Amino acid sequence: MSRHLLAVLGACAATGLGCSRVTPPKVSPDPEAARIVTEDIPRFWAAFDRMTSINDTVALRTGYLNPGTQGLKDFTDARWKNARTLTAMVWPLRAYYASIRANSLGVQTSEPKFRKVFRDLAALYSDAVFPDVYFAIGGMSTGGTTSSHGLLIGTEMFSRAPDSPISTLSPWGQSVVQSIDLLPSIVAHELTHYQQNYSTRVSTLLAQSIREGSADFVEQLLTGRTFNDSLRAWGDAHEAAVWHEFSAQMRGADLSQWLYNGGSVKATSTRPADLGYYVGYKITAAYFARQPDKRQALRDILRIGDFNAFLKASGYGVGL
Repeated sequence: MSRHLLAVLGACAATGLGCSRVTPPKVSPDPEAARIVTEDIPRFWAAFDRMTSINDTVALRTGYLNPGTQGLKDFTDARWKNARTLTAMVWPLRAYYASIRANSLGVQTSEPKFRKVFRDLAALYSDAVFPDVYFAIGGMSTGGTTSSHGLLIGTEMFSRAPDSPISTLSPWGQSVVQSIDLLPSIVAHELTHYQQNYSTRVSTLLAQSIREGSADFVEQLLTGRTFNDSLRAWGDAHEAAVWHEFSAQMRGADLSQWLYNGGSVKATSTRPADLGYYVGYKITAAYFARQPDKRQALRDILRIGDFNAFLKASGYGVGL
């Protein structure tokens, strides 16, 4: 089997902002070969304008999903499943959706930034592979995932306008929607998942947190920021307490308090969702900082064979 098909892409729940499915990726070693596919976005808006009620599934089905690209079909299969579900997600938030129309229709203008992400990764990692990138409009639940056909980006999560009525969103939604300038970051995050080639199962909270957090770390290497910057700010302010709680659970397989738990966050909660991303980022950053050869360090991060050993080599948590 080729190294392209060996990339390990872990599974995640529908409420995860950036996440991936286990699939054999369709990729190229040429960063210029990947397509930036945005044609589903104008189709969504044409269908959106024809919606008449929460029970009107015809508009999205016939105008958006049925004629959609392969990437949109994969996104549908992975997340909202059908027009009925997607309509039920979009209709109550149509004021928010209307506010992001112009930004979402401008995604194509960011292609030079996406190409830069690809080229920068190619310069850092000789085994990098580059899939097509599909931009779609979804149900305000997933910023990114992957399929065998490429990266799938939930553009509605990264098109917030200054006047967007975010008070209509869930508390989690209010905390994670971003402006369009964060699109290169989510592309970099999902692109990192395509590179991850682990020789061991991602079966524990520790392993899955490192998988996600390392994608945040590489995302930062490539773009200078992450879509989880606000999460990291909260984590840094509570780092010792977060590590104490996480380290007591990290050998188990329960992710419910740490990853993909945006749907369970309450309005009164003082603990943000997805803190596993934060811990995994911190472990990865600590490992990278300790290594004199940064290119080899990046290769190590993308090809972890033992997550417990990786944590130990990072030195993270000692003294917290």
